[in-house]
Amino acid sequence: MFNKTTKTEDIDINQDVSLLADTLDDLLKSYGSKTKEEIDSARVKAESLLKETRAKLNGRNRVTQAAKDASTQVDNYVHDKPWHGVGIGTAVGIVVGALLASRR
Repeated sequence: MFNKTTKTEDIDINQDVSLLADTLDDLLKSYGSKTKEEIDSARVKAESLLKETRAKLNGRNRVTQAAKDASTQVDNYVHDKPWHGVGIGTAVGIVVGALLASRR
């Protein structure tokens, strides 16, 4: 139902993973030739990028994608059946108006 993805999100994820891979590659190459401070700095940077990439892949991306897919489905429904959309909007307006009027 919510399996639709956009090209820009795929590109963003690919760039994030590519950046992470490059950083990890630099970290692995640096073990033999750099000082301990440089290695620790590279390790901290790699861990930070890994956490950010995992957050994008697991959490926020799924919620964002589900919301975008739902909005696309609602938009298509309203375009296909405009009077149903008007009726639903009117009903929601009446309910919200009644709730606001009862608070006074």
